[in-house]
Amino acid sequence: MAHKGVGSSTTKFSQHFFPPPSSGETTSATPAHTTNPFEQLAGADSMSESDLNAKFVELINHHNLIPGLKMTFCGNRPDPAMIDDDGQKVDSAIYLAGDAPADGAPHWADQLIPVEFKSAKAKGGALQDPFMDELGRVQPATQSILRTKNRGQIISYAEFLFAVQHRLAVFMLLVIGRRARFIRWDRSGSIVTTAFDYYVSWKCFVDLLRRIARSSPTALGLDPTARRLSPNDPLYRMMDDYGEVCEGDVDHRERFLAPHEVPKQPFVFAYVREAFQQSLDSNWPRYCVEVPDGDKRRKFLICKPRFRARGLAGRGTRGYVALDCDTKRFVWLKDAWRAHYVLVDCEGDILQQLKEAKVPRVPTLVCHGDIDDQETLTPDWWEEQNPTPNPYPTPFPSHFHAPSPAEVLAGPSSSASNKRKAPDDEHDTASVPPPEGVASSQPPFREDSPLRRHKHYRLVEEEVALPLNEFQSGKQLIQVVRDCVLAHHRATVDAKLVHRDISSGNMLIFPKLIRGKDPNNPQRKGFLIKFTGLLADWEMAKPTDPAQQGQRQPERTGTWQYMSVALLSHLKANVEVCDEVESFFYVILYHAVRFLSSNFDELTVANYIDEFFDQYGYANGQYICGEKKFSAITNGKLAYTHIKLVFAAAGMNKVLEDLLSWIQAHYSVLEYDRTLQESTSESITTRSSSPSPSESGRAATTPPLRPLTPPSPSRSTAFTVNEPALEDEDQIEDQDELEDEDEFDEHFGADMAGARPPVKRTPAPSAEDRRLASLVATHTAMYNLLTEALKWDAAEWAHGETVGDRVPSKWTPERKTIFSAALVTGTASHKKQRLEKPVQSDLPSRRTPPAWSPNIPTRRSTLSSTNDSS
Repeated sequence: MAHKGVGSSTTKFSQHFFPPPSSGETTSATPAHTTNPFEQLAGADSMSESDLNAKFVELINHHNLIPGLKMTFCGNRPDPAMIDDDGQKVDSAIYLAGDAPADGAPHWADQLIPVEFKSAKAKGGALQDPFMDELGRVQPATQSILRTKNRGQIISYAEFLFAVQHRLAVFMLLVIGRRARFIRWDRSGSIVTTAFDYYVSWKCFVDLLRRIARSSPTALGLDPTARRLSPNDPLYRMMDDYGEVCEGDVDHRERFLAPHEVPKQPFVFAYVREAFQQSLDSNWPRYCVEVPDGDKRRKFLICKPRFRARGLAGRGTRGYVALDCDTKRFVWLKDAWRAHYVLVDCEGDILQQLKEAKVPRVPTLVCHGDIDDQETLTPDWWEEQNPTPNPYPTPFPSHFHAPSPAEVLAGPSSSASNKRKAPDDEHDTASVPPPEGVASSQPPFREDSPLRRHKHYRLVEEEVALPLNEFQSGKQLIQVVRDCVLAHHRATVDAKLVHRDISSGNMLIFPKLIRGKDPNNPQRKGFLIKFTGLLADWEMAKPTDPAQQGQRQPERTGTWQYMSVALLSHLKANVEVCDEVESFFYVILYHAVRFLSSNFDELTVANYIDEFFDQYGYANGQYICGEKKFSAITNGKLAYTHIKLVFAAAGMNKVLEDLLSWIQAHYSVLEYDRTLQESTSESITTRSSSPSPSESGRAATTPPLRPLTPPSPSRSTAFTVNEPALEDEDQIEDQDELEDEDEFDEHFGADMAGARPPVKRTPAPSAEDRRLASLVATHTAMYNLLTEALKWDAAEWAHGETVGDRVPSKWTPERKTIFSAALVTGTASHKKQRLEKPVQSDLPSRRTPPAWSPNIPTRRSTLSSTNDSS
């Protein structure tokens, strides 16, 4: 996704962000300069980058132009790999005088304002400025590879500062020869000043530097609700104490517990404390952060994020194993910049709805809330520069429309991240109750704005879970996914919500202490440690009622790799249960291919994952489903070239074949009905009188219809369960309520007849085809199939243990189809999976579309994937 922003005059920028002191405010005793402190830089346009950097830093400090602060050269060597494995080195930076380093390293955690230098021209005379000023506007210099590369470089610096520090914004000084620009980055985009000659306009520049020196940390972009801890702080030492190994911690491996192994409450799983200890990296700053809890604030201790979403523009989600200052319990803390629109709910509010509906297998809310009035400002500047007489203009432009350079400042996002998110939300707003003062036909935001609004938000949950890629066998994978299917079903039935982002990153493993039978001795009952599934990240959830699924924000979301063929082919369709069932299938397939033994060798595994999950098509101005995925679903075959995919575990083959047959039948029926509907419409049109021009226009733009999933059922007989009261619950107070391992099976009918019937192939779908297609309309069939699979004989799951990541560590995509650079812009995009390794190519390709926004990932793993930002 291209990073976007707006231009500004230097005067307006300085007046807004660094205003002059008020008349009654005392100022520094530092005398005003009467001579040009940059006299020695009169010939800066002919200086090399290193000479320019050295002389500029020398003059700033020699003349004390930023009292109390210090500009320091920091381009000698990168910070340790534990803090920055990319080895980035910004040329110089402004620090508090007492924090300024002397070793030539960046010390990213201490920087206030990074400073990047470029010679006016590179060797050969090419200009280096990433931006250009034309017609009073600032634009990205997109016609030059070098200037585009330079813009990507400074974006990556700003992105990393957001990752290491807790920031509302990042200010940057860019010096190109004898000219300079200030840039302000936030999670919506950037505000870039026009270039100014600091040698000629030295008085204004010196005055601005003095204002910066007088600015508060908050004015410089630091978050006042995140207090950095020094090594002498008692809370800093508390983090060390709680990170040490504790003898009473519980091994989380699945097993039946002997009586002496049953832990007393409260207990901590060893992997949780280990994750917290690993976060206490000496190179990362430690913080005490505040999270709203009703009308009060709670405090939590955090250090290095367990998960970080790549990309600058977007939610910028970071996930931490945190220590609650009040309870001294480990929790999961999520820090993000949520989409800020009138009709978009906070994730914590959604979790509360799920709790009230008693939906199982979802995170338990501790506290949450927006952080003060911390909102992104760049969209406001864009709207001010692009006024419209109608505050909510129509028509809505294409999701992938690129505004002209005169309107928007755009540039590539930086490093590869891990979640390919689709641009968010549906177009049909007619049924959405409008906010007060907004007409029903008008969405509550500027549809023409290319910049998304974000607001700072924190969420704390009880569960610290494991990433899905830590499953140990195919059977265990089925078990975890089955639990997530249950959670999704109960959410649609009891809470009337659909998740809308079923993906590997949002399905977690949560070990639980439960009552049950000894697998090796069914007559013996006691306590087990069992891996359960946890369906997380509900921020994209919407009501199941299509009438309430109107447009809430200017983009739609979803994880590209796991989205249904229908959604990828019809980008404006509402997400239905059938789409989510299909996504569950893709999650199973992806992890089975990548981590289980099969007849594919490692190179074939890598190529198959790339072609099936990451590639895309492009037709009629839109990114669409990739050919490999489309072909597999419509043909009902999982194969690479002529080689059929076969797993060593027979049970995995049976599960995937059954699910694929249902999904194939679903699309066969869908296509037949659509064709029949179009034929009927054409026949009616032929017999009727000619439509009016307006009617003709509507007909021409109406997308193919897809049948809606039947309304979510009420708790009928097939879904009714008499949940038994747990005995002796007070004897063991687990982190979660103890449960019987068979507690949820009664939600679904036990009749598995027809789960694996033969599939007939006829030009018109048979009754059997339609019956198979109906199996993906609700969760029942999938839940029953997965439950039955867990009861199959051990022989079905023989050779089903994980064999490690089968994608070679140095694999890169084959250069097959090359798209025009006009279609695929910028560098590697940003994706949310924590499972995959960076997959990059120096040529544009059919990888996940770069225009899709990378929403960020939010969960508990540090492993990264192929490519994304939002």
